Amino acid sequence: MSTHDTADCPFCQIASGSLHAEVLYRDGSTLAFLDRTAVTEGHTLVVPLTHAATLWEVTEADAAAVMRTVHRTARLLREVFAPDGLTLFQANEPAGWQDVFHLHVHLVPRSTGDHLHRPWTADPVAPEQLARTGRRIRSHRGPAAPPPTGTARTGRPAPTEQE
Repeated sequence: MSTHDTADCPFCQIASGSLHAEVLYRDGSTLAFLDRTAVTEGHTLVVPLTHAATLWEVTEADAAAVMRTVHRTARLLREVFAPDGLTLFQANEPAGWQDVFHLHVHLVPRSTGDHLHRPWTADPVAPEQLARTGRRIRSHRGPAAPPPTGTARTGRPAPTEQE
């Protein structure tokens, strides 16, 4: 399934018990444990037990299980640390800043004024550019194509290709 070597995957080793980690939660599909390179107290990683290097390789079922565990772990971290906020981070491939090639989501409890900073600044995108990008994505007909109809977040029907 993975294009990356799993033999030396530290997260697979943690999942199998051959490498120690401070495990916070485990179910039949996922594992949550403290990050050895934590940037704040409580910095936690959630991984699927089945190896998948990236979000593009994980099954939809395992991706849903990971997010369910992320949600449960976020509630736990809120109860224990009462952070001012929480940053979730998930990276894919080196260009996306991934350095351990087993899908994982970082949960980073945050405090107002802590030492962490946004990695980029965002500028508004022209509505015309957003419309072109939206049409390009909606017109895709590959295996991961979005459904042809649906409801946009506005509660209105999603625009058709003609719009």
